[in-house]
Amino acid sequence: MPRLRLSAAEVTAIQARFATGESVAVVAASLGRSRQSLARIKGAMDRHQARRLDVKLNIRVTQGERAAFQAVADASGLTVSEAVRHLVKQASGLLVLQADELAGIAAARRELAAVGNNLNQLARLGASGKLKWNPGDMALVRKVADRVDEVSEGIVLLVSALGSHQALPIGAAVASVSGRIAPVEASR
Repeated sequence: MPRLRLSAAEVTAIQARFATGESVAVVAASLGRSRQSLARIKGAMDRHQARRLDVKLNIRVTQGERAAFQAVADASGLTVSEAVRHLVKQASGLLVLQADELAGIAAARRELAAVGNNLNQLARLGASGKLKWNPGDMALVRKVADRVDEVSEGIVLLVSALGSHQALPIGAAVASVSGRIAPVEASR
């Protein structure tokens, strides 16, 4: 007979046990529940805790500074609190992007994928003898296609890290997109 859903009281009791440091396996075994269902509860707790804003920062500014900062926050579509968090992350060397910037990066990734597909098609046509190649053209197209794949993969990692609200050092963000190899140069 399948177990019924956990009641709100049971979930609260499970969360209290997790808060004391008990492991998912121990709590699951003691309740006769699957580890997967309790891992979802623990994961939700961890995500909530990671996004929780429990530190209050008090600063003093002039009326003019407050108005100027409010205008910048409004122009960016942010609350004052979000704008301050944005500045703190930037000052800490973390990459901070807004939703429209993330969408632009995702669109660039799709474009790069399309370019990569076109390059692969060219390489296949050249390998089959349907294109007239100069010596080294095939190798150059392969190098460019590999580079496009690397940059596209870096953008995927960047978007996924930022989309999950992880803090990402600016250096890691640049490295994920710029790649680890030198730019491709034509060899003629």
